[in-house]
Amino acid sequence: MRPEQEQELIRTKLEEELGELRFLRSAEVVARTHPRSMWTRLRALWNYELELPLIPIGASFALLIAIVFVAQLQEKAEHSEPTKDVPRAERQLVEAGGNTYWKDDYEKAVNDVEIKNQS
Repeated sequence: MRPEQEQELIRTKLEEELGELRFLRSAEVVARTHPRSMWTRLRALWNYELELPLIPIGASFALLIAIVFVAQLQEKAEHSEPTKDVPRAERQLVEAGGNTYWKDDYEKAVNDVEIKNQS
């Protein structure tokens, strides 16, 4: 059987099966699918279905959060005073108020409190 004959056979069978169906609101469907006025075009745009792929959007969002997190960590590291100048073996422990602190960290915290109290 040739493709043209097969298409014709399918078409006639479809017309037989759908011959009894009548569309009552065909004008309304045509008006929605092919809007003519500006108002109906805006309404058709409002009813437009948008499909968003979740995996690429989620991956982009996670990447953005990771970039912001790393940037904040770098900024925090730049603003903090490094204690790498003093080797860990040479740092001293100090007890104050029942707690143990590194001496340089304790002195820095005490100086910060004194500066705030003077202001």
